[in-house]
Amino acid sequence: MTAGRQNVPSPVSGSLSRGSASGVAIAAGVAALSNFVIMFLGTRTLPAAAGTEFLAFWSLLTGMFGVVSGVQNETTRAVGAVDGGSAPGVRAIAPAMVVGAIVAVLVLLLSPVIGHRIVPLSAGLALPGLVVTTLAYAAYVVLVGSLGGHGWWSHYASLLCSEVVLRMMLVGAVLATGARLGGYVLACCSATAILFIFLAFSARSRRAIGSRADAPMGMMVRKNLLAVLSTSCTAVLVTAYGAILKGVGHGADPLLLGGLILAVSLTRAPILIPLTAFTGVAIKVFLGHRDAPLQAIAKPVGALLGLGVIGGAAAWFVGPWFVPFFNSGYHIQSWVFGFLTFSSAFIAILTLLGTLVLALDAHWVYALGWLVASVIAIAILLTGIELSLRVVLSLLVGPLVGSLVMLGWLVVGSRSNRHVVRN
Repeated sequence: MTAGRQNVPSPVSGSLSRGSASGVAIAAGVAALSNFVIMFLGTRTLPAAAGTEFLAFWSLLTGMFGVVSGVQNETTRAVGAVDGGSAPGVRAIAPAMVVGAIVAVLVLLLSPVIGHRIVPLSAGLALPGLVVTTLAYAAYVVLVGSLGGHGWWSHYASLLCSEVVLRMMLVGAVLATGARLGGYVLACCSATAILFIFLAFSARSRRAIGSRADAPMGMMVRKNLLAVLSTSCTAVLVTAYGAILKGVGHGADPLLLGGLILAVSLTRAPILIPLTAFTGVAIKVFLGHRDAPLQAIAKPVGALLGLGVIGGAAAWFVGPWFVPFFNSGYHIQSWVFGFLTFSSAFIAILTLLGTLVLALDAHWVYALGWLVASVIAIAILLTGIELSLRVVLSLLVGPLVGSLVMLGWLVVGSRSNRHVVRN
């Protein structure tokens, strides 16, 4: 063990070099591209009902990834704090696995509903796969978060890229041996096994997985749970929405349902993928304008609205031929694709406002804004109006109201600051 430790490079600075930043950006780009490829293969090579179920399963799986990613964020913070001089506490893996087990139990408790309404054709494989993958993914994000916390960005990027590449290889193997829904399900779940490959062959990964957080066990469990609560609200509107739509639209025409799920996924990407890359820069900018948050946010919000209008207008014309490219049976009305693209601007604004309030250390406002947006979106989705209109209104109104919650807090805070200055 001692000899092994001698081969591990010492922690590096947490700042990203140009090469490391490029590596992280490439990993994010590969992940985004693989998302489109997986959706294309699932819808193109499976029958209509199975293709729609695969889209819903993929949304469910990535939704779970989004929920558990809260552990990654907290691990990065906690491990980085210890590297920065804070007193070491519990090993980060222990509280993370407790939280992972809690999420896995929730998935297990919801499995009758999930199996009946979302993945009825593949429930025998999908449900056990989700539970096991939830536990494995909790350990995986601890490794990712610890690598980020130590500033080992090249290993961080390699791990992210390798997980995506392994998933694509497994999906390709299923395609080559005869595309089946169950095979795609297992392929998507099994990519988390990259964790064990890295632990077996990388001394730095073994060191990272044993990293200590900056708090004792009980406090780290609570912090991880709070982080997961926030990312759960985000996942409802971003990654898990398709699975929720499949559950709500149970019994609807699979071609209509599949087309809507696909359209929601496709229309999120043009704004949200660039915004994700911009988030780190946004936090730095907002931290430099803590005394004038409304001025700092005005131009980006205006730009996103403008992009939403332009993108929505273009999507109005592109949608009718682009969606059938994935499956010839999918047909989406022009206005639906256009308004779904426009609605992505409001989710982007909600994301950007969330970044600002986090920079201002208002975590409860962040959670409240996303919670309100999610609850309203789901409430609209549960109404009895026509399904396409329901989806459009859900993704327009929910994020809009959530954004107003955060914006209202910023306005009140800005007025309070001006009052203090006058006095």
